[in-house]
Amino acid sequence: MKHFFSSFKRLQWKLTFSYALTTALVLLLIEIIGIIAAFVYTNTNVKALLTSNLQQEALQATPYFVHSGIPDQEELRSWLNIQAPSYFAGAPTVQASLTVVDRQGLVITAIGSSAAPPGVLLQTRLPHQVATHLQMIVAGKAQGLADDMPDGSMVVIVPIEGSDKVVHGALVQNTIAHYLVQQDKYWITFYLFQVILPSLLALAVIAGIVGTIFGFMTTRGFTGRFKRLSSVVDNWSQGNFSTFVKDSSGDEVGQLSRHLDEMAEQLQNLLQTRQKLAILEERNRLARDLHDSVKQQVFAVSMQVSTAKALLGSDRDAAKAPLAEAEHLVRQAQQELTSLIRELRPVALEGKGLALALQEYVAQWSQQTGIAAEVQVEGEQAQPLMVEQALYRIAQEALSNVTRHSKATTVQVRLACEREATMLTIADNGQGFDTAAANGQGVGLLSMRERVQALRGEVHVKSARGQGTTVFARLDVGV
Repeated sequence: MKHFFSSFKRLQWKLTFSYALTTALVLLLIEIIGIIAAFVYTNTNVKALLTSNLQQEALQATPYFVHSGIPDQEELRSWLNIQAPSYFAGAPTVQASLTVVDRQGLVITAIGSSAAPPGVLLQTRLPHQVATHLQMIVAGKAQGLADDMPDGSMVVIVPIEGSDKVVHGALVQNTIAHYLVQQDKYWITFYLFQVILPSLLALAVIAGIVGTIFGFMTTRGFTGRFKRLSSVVDNWSQGNFSTFVKDSSGDEVGQLSRHLDEMAEQLQNLLQTRQKLAILEERNRLARDLHDSVKQQVFAVSMQVSTAKALLGSDRDAAKAPLAEAEHLVRQAQQELTSLIRELRPVALEGKGLALALQEYVAQWSQQTGIAAEVQVEGEQAQPLMVEQALYRIAQEALSNVTRHSKATTVQVRLACEREATMLTIADNGQGFDTAAANGQGVGLLSMRERVQALRGEVHVKSARGQGTTVFARLDVGV
């Protein structure tokens, strides 16, 4: 059950529900505006609407004027009684009246307690202007009338015409203003319970179905694009910048995807450039190391061999000394080449972690050089590969410098891994050197700085003559 409800927290369902709710609210708002507009139109056009409605009723009264326009009084009374509920809905009949008069204005029949009795001349009960207009209507000289009475009521008069357009009489409705208010309340209540509430329920169901289908189909494409983007970003986080989003749509998501693709391409080019620079840097360093060590040793071997060759003809015993020295120099060259080959094998770092790789390398280095070495590791944890490689190379270069120049007897290597950064310290008890005179350009020191600066880290060399040398390097974990 928990998993079922958790699925609705996804973006697709959130957008689907928002579509459904928006659709329902918009349809509801349209209906409310339509009802309000209808009520406003009705209230502002009361006279015209009452006149039009009464004209429709007058058409129904025409068949009761038979035999050359002579009215059927009983049938008219029955007809009025049938029509009474629709006229007096929401208000007592005492507040309104409906009267049928003949061509002279005499009352044929009427309903309502305030209605005039049959046979009475209706003009005598109306204001002069309205009575005159009634006389003109029954005479066929005027159309319908809707006018306000002095007592606040409203009178509506329409002619009763036959199919030959001959006026047979008139239909007169007298409505008190309070009755109109009651009638409005009645119709408002009617619309509320008979029209609005059922329609709201129907609209909610329809809008929910339509909004859900539309929202689900619309958001399905978006969620698919976001899943693709998330998958590609996961590859980037693992260092694989060869995959791209490739979203060609013109919306914001497509624009963001294209910007990210451009960024990934730039990062890929940057990594390739840095890789080429790193290879070039390794070649230059290897060339310097070969020049400073192996080449000089091979040259010295050549000199010793030449000396021994010259002595072989005259003094064989004297020739043994330069040959022994040449053998010693060859062993040193072999050790140098072994050290350089090991440095060219970063696979020693793969699958072991920086701490274990350093411990193994320092142990081998100590065994080969005869210099006592101790490794301390604090807070060991996984590091980015670029950080591990850089620190591993720095340790190799620092220990190589100890072998060649320091004349040290002990070396301490300390690796400290913290949450934000990793620090490596290599300290020896050798003869040291003047850092100001070296100006950071000694053998291997320049290479160390270049490695660290490429990763936005820092490296410091502390040394003085007779006080040993300490190399400190710090790299941020988030590089």
